[in-house]
Amino acid sequence: MTTKGDENELLRSVALQNASSILIARQRAERRSEAYLAEAQRLSHTGSFGWKVSTGEIIWSEETFRIFQYDRTTKPTVELILQRVHPEDAALVKQTFERASQDGKDFEHECRLVMPDGAVNHVNVVAHALSDESGSIEFVGAVMDVSDRKRAEEELRRSEALAEQRLRLMVDTTPAMLNTLRPDGYLDYANKGWLDYFGFSLETALERADVMKMSMPSKTDMHGEDWQPIIHPEDLPGFTDQWKSMLVSGKPGEREARVRRFDGEYRWHLFRAVPLYDETGKVVKWYGSAFDIEDRKRAEALLAGEKRLLEMIAMGVSRALIFNALCRLVEELASGSLSSILLFDPNANRLRHGAAPSLPINYTEAIDGIAIGPSVGSCGTAAYRAEPVIVSDIATDPLWADFRDLALTHGLRACWSRPILSSEGKVLGTFAIYYREPRSPTPQDHDLIEQITHLASIAVEREQAEEAQRQAQADLAHVHRVTTMGELTASLAHEVNQPIAAAVTNANTCLRWLTREHPDVEGAREAASRIVKDGTRAAEIISRIRLLFKKGTPERELVDLNEVVREMIVLLRGETTRYSISIRTELAADLPQVMGDRVQLQQVMMNLIMNSIDAMKAVEGTRELAIKSQRAENEQLMVSVSDTGIGLPSQQAEQIFNAFFTTKPHGTGMGLRISRSILESHGGRLWAADNSPRGACFYLTLPTKVEGYE
Repeated sequence: MTTKGDENELLRSVALQNASSILIARQRAERRSEAYLAEAQRLSHTGSFGWKVSTGEIIWSEETFRIFQYDRTTKPTVELILQRVHPEDAALVKQTFERASQDGKDFEHECRLVMPDGAVNHVNVVAHALSDESGSIEFVGAVMDVSDRKRAEEELRRSEALAEQRLRLMVDTTPAMLNTLRPDGYLDYANKGWLDYFGFSLETALERADVMKMSMPSKTDMHGEDWQPIIHPEDLPGFTDQWKSMLVSGKPGEREARVRRFDGEYRWHLFRAVPLYDETGKVVKWYGSAFDIEDRKRAEALLAGEKRLLEMIAMGVSRALIFNALCRLVEELASGSLSSILLFDPNANRLRHGAAPSLPINYTEAIDGIAIGPSVGSCGTAAYRAEPVIVSDIATDPLWADFRDLALTHGLRACWSRPILSSEGKVLGTFAIYYREPRSPTPQDHDLIEQITHLASIAVEREQAEEAQRQAQADLAHVHRVTTMGELTASLAHEVNQPIAAAVTNANTCLRWLTREHPDVEGAREAASRIVKDGTRAAEIISRIRLLFKKGTPERELVDLNEVVREMIVLLRGETTRYSISIRTELAADLPQVMGDRVQLQQVMMNLIMNSIDAMKAVEGTRELAIKSQRAENEQLMVSVSDTGIGLPSQQAEQIFNAFFTTKPHGTGMGLRISRSILESHGGRLWAADNSPRGACFYLTLPTKVEGYE
């Protein structure tokens, strides 16, 4: 039987066992928590510490010992900490400890630790201040090893710096001028290409931050002691207006303009500006670029100029106008140049003036007719050698020894000449570019000179070919005239005999009146007057016939076409009388004169009238030839020759103007072909149509303005 005391003892024993179990469990839990905490600190490289300022006692966690690489048996002190701190950071760390111990406030700092093996680690320390009941300050905190983060940040900075360096290198070496601007359009960055082109330093450019607003440059940006904008004055207004409108609208845009380089030369550029917006759509930056398009512009201008010149050549425009246009084109493409063309005269072995619209007239007159040779300036030598001659400085080049004073007097210092060669390699002349300062040609200059010289050779050879052809045509026309006149021998003889016979009759009458017993002086005078008229008439007919037989170079003069019509009617009156053909004319009284070759125009009228006569020889009924002249549209005059003959061949109305096409048994088929060629060479036209109710009608037009066919 148990006693009360035994029960109490039992209860005490059980309680102690329970307390022991609870303590053991708590200790296990605490050890487990400490293990978890230690593992968490190890994984995060974060240690904990406690620092009691009043006693200087410092407590470290296991991870803190590892971070500072001290043994667990080592007692942590401020001195031990400072031993690990990098010498460059020690003063700041010491100052942080001292300030914390004095003001008792939270603190945070980063520093470098130098480890025993020489490695440098980075730590971040965060401490929170606590005060106990007695007012003593105690800090609890954490120390984190941030070396990996620091290394990553450093690597990132190096990578970013390298990327920025590469980007800057790419931006500075790109063949374009790049810049950035503030939202208000003021410059805040320019790449090397931009600075090099204008000759600015970045500091100067930023001082002139409104340079893209086209204000005048400062004194440091002056060229040639002139105040000039960087945009060509002709392009500046439109450029400025568009830029201002872009700043207002906030929309991208582009524009072409000529831009002044640091040496004063203007070159074409394509400008582009693109805005950068923030999340609200507001412009925060402008990105600008300018690409040099001078070569493209030159190529476009050269292509357009070539097309224009080839059209002039094809249209038969005079060589003088073509050469003048060639020189103007070169002077447009090569800024500051003066150009000339000289033509080779093989008979005299000399160069003759062709064109030089911008050279001093006294100079061109002085070199007109110079003989070619091995040392005759640039052009005379180029023609002699049949190869290009480049003189970069006339003042020192021996080729200009005999002409140096002449050139320098007129301010000429450089002359590049290239021979104009035919397709067979023969020298036709020379093309030259002059400058007023010593200068050597660029590859682009060589290409330009070669192309222009080629065009000049086309113009010269075309004109020579055409001259050989107005000449072949003139010869053919002469042969045809002679042939036609031969066919009209009987009729022409009749026309000449008529006034001669009349003159003989009047002479006999005059003699009878004078040999009377009482001479009839008045009657004799009248008979003598008729003799003069008949003789003059015969002389005029013979003169016209001789003119039509004449062979020579066509000559242009002012011609009265009505008079030509009347002359041919008189000359062919024998033929019209022979075939009982009546002639009706309606010639406008106010018809203006035309510029042309009189003999060739006579031949055209003779051919048309003879065709009408031939067409009416065998028809029955009325035979009428009608000739009408009148003013036409576009400052032209028109002459029509109509008949009541057999009419135009069916379905072959246009073929009658082809060479060798004829409807006559013994025709050559050349009369209408020659007539059309003559009129076309005069800037006119010739065509045919049916005549109502019977026959055919031929129409010709000629311009009344000299410009139309010069």
